[in-house]
Amino acid sequence: MLKSIYIQNYALIDELSIDVSSGFTAITGETGSGKSILLGAFGLLLGERADAKSIRHGDAKCVVEATFDLTGLELNTFFEEHDLDYETHAVVRREIAVGGKSRAFINDTPVQLHVLKLLGGRLVDIHSQHENSLLGERSFQFEVLDAFSGNGAVLKSYRVVFAKWNERRAELTGLKAQLAQWQQEQDYVQFQLQELEKARLAELNQEELESELNTLQHADHIRQALHGAGEILDGAENSVLAQLAAAKSILTKVSNHHVALTDYHNRLESSIIELRELARDIESFAAGIQSDERKAEQIGDRLSMLYQLQKKHRVQTSVELLEILKQLQSRATSSEELDERIKQCELEIAELTNELIDLSMKLDKARAKGTKMAEQEMRGYFIQLSMEHAEVQLHLERKDEFDSWGRNQIAFLFKANKGGQFQPIQKVASGGEISRVMLAIKASISKHKRLPVLILDEIDQGVSGEVGLKIGAILKEMSSSMQLVTITHLPQIAGKADHHWKVAKEVKGEQTFTSVEEIRDELRVNELAEMLGGKKLSPAALANAKELLS
Repeated sequence: MLKSIYIQNYALIDELSIDVSSGFTAITGETGSGKSILLGAFGLLLGERADAKSIRHGDAKCVVEATFDLTGLELNTFFEEHDLDYETHAVVRREIAVGGKSRAFINDTPVQLHVLKLLGGRLVDIHSQHENSLLGERSFQFEVLDAFSGNGAVLKSYRVVFAKWNERRAELTGLKAQLAQWQQEQDYVQFQLQELEKARLAELNQEELESELNTLQHADHIRQALHGAGEILDGAENSVLAQLAAAKSILTKVSNHHVALTDYHNRLESSIIELRELARDIESFAAGIQSDERKAEQIGDRLSMLYQLQKKHRVQTSVELLEILKQLQSRATSSEELDERIKQCELEIAELTNELIDLSMKLDKARAKGTKMAEQEMRGYFIQLSMEHAEVQLHLERKDEFDSWGRNQIAFLFKANKGGQFQPIQKVASGGEISRVMLAIKASISKHKRLPVLILDEIDQGVSGEVGLKIGAILKEMSSSMQLVTITHLPQIAGKADHHWKVAKEVKGEQTFTSVEEIRDELRVNELAEMLGGKKLSPAALANAKELLS
């Protein structure tokens, strides 16, 4: 139940605080007085899009706040799910700053706008004039039928399964796309794999091959250089070793004359031994250096193949090529895993499909009963609203595909006159008929679906006189089970209300303001008389107004 609403700096409202009572509240006022402003403020609390232009000119921000009594609405779980403190009295607030930045709060805790919208949908149902067009929308038609069918729990279960079913189908599509891509690439992958396997990369040492090829390509030059070095060391009369031997002989003659000389003699002898071994090694190595054009060609071919593979795969070493080989081997066998995942996904989809079939059949069964109930109850309201021959028909058909509403096609068909043909309601109903049909829907739903607060914006559009009285009587009846607020231009309806708010616009200095006040007693009689007969209050209009209130 809505307990109070506070509005600050919104459109033409400077500051407004209203206590809201239970039962039926009527809101009246001249055209342009600002009744729609109140509706816009309510919309902000329900999460509708904010517009910085709504802020009163010259102010920094606007604030709309409402207090709700949540007793009996079973919203504890909602508050727990969104990490909010639950209290029986909840304060919902929306702030819009200059520039359009918006903030939302529930019990002074900041929340995302979608959370505010979810809570608002559980607390308030606003029916504005443009919502008459909803009659032709499939989702609205299902919402109406399901309210009569009482299948909320089944529909909730169905949608949980439907969401999983859609997820698995999307996953299956992705897996099949991967498999198709893998199959397209497989020939090329196999070619690359065979090419790398043929290279026997694990047996190949690139550095050793490059060194061996370099040696083979320069074998003659290396051999000549080694022979030349060997000759200098130990191959001629004046070779290094011959001269060192002479030096050693000289030191031998004097080595016993001083300790240092003995050390020099020994060091020289060690050098001679080392150089002689070096000379033998050089000659031995030179003997092993042989020109082998065939082997050089083989090594060159292998290195050339290696360089081409490195260039092709954009790497620098054979180690990196080995890593690519492992990746290709993995890709060549990954289809088995894909096949298994596809089979598992198809199995899950089949199981979920069976669940959807079962739940959709339960929806069908409940809706078949709800259809008859809706048609009968709405027919009763049509008679009360002076549409004695009007009928509505909720036509259901089974379809093959699943969607968020099940497996049904739905059509709201309407005929206003006896002997007429049923046709889509949005095509054949007049403006006044649409308003009365919507009222019949709201009145009927109120018996099957708890609506804590229902706000109606000129549900009486296109009607007057006796029909207005009947609409007022229906609204009065509805308000016994909910809190009902209606914006109306008909005194016949306003007279039925338990509470009456008057919206007025006044100019103060250079600014225009909208105000709202609850009117009682004589003020209310005068307001109804003015709605009946104009500004000049005639005795007849006053008497008629009093009669409406009696």
